[in-house]
Amino acid sequence: MARLTFPMAALAALLLIAAASSASALCPPKVTIDYVTYAGTGCSWDNTNYVLSPDYSTVTFIFGGMVATTDGGLANTRKFCQLSFALKYPKGWIFTLGKATGRGFADIGANSLGVYESSYYFSGQTGTPTISRTFYGPQTKSFEATDKFLTMVWSECNNVPNLNIKTVVRVQGQKAAMFLDSHDTKFHLAFALFWKPC
Repeated sequence: MARLTFPMAALAALLLIAAASSASALCPPKVTIDYVTYAGTGCSWDNTNYVLSPDYSTVTFIFGGMVATTDGGLANTRKFCQLSFALKYPKGWIFTLGKATGRGFADIGANSLGVYESSYYFSGQTGTPTISRTFYGPQTKSFEATDKFLTMVWSECNNVPNLNIKTVVRVQGQKAAMFLDSHDTKFHLAFALFWKPC
């Protein structure tokens, strides 16, 4: 288990969770992450790693399998990664995810499509807000999609649940591929945390 301390609750780089202040510009003085776990068809212990910066303010995830493609059979048409963060922060604060930015590459043929989506939930709580972008063919391009979650679920007051984030890329049709892969230097996945006192 890795223990990280994040002043202003900031993780950055390939996966970025930034402490975005609310209108009152408040956020907890200290947030720690006791451990991070991940699993999925797009991230496994064989093809994914994370690296902590020397000052423990940044965690970089290096994904090697977030590529969905119509080549290679049905199993390759949908890839996902679920990350779970065990957070610690002072009592009297709650948080939610306000928006997400995904950047990657879409190669979609005629009569085909690709989908990128992200969702989150808190362990032991109901509600799973989701954002989604669909890319219709024919098109071949890098993409960047920033979306606000239309519904918000806040962590419970004076309870510190795990934050779980799931990202999915999927394709369908005759020929399509969606990449959220760190081998492409344009890859980026970012989530913004919003805090408020409770």
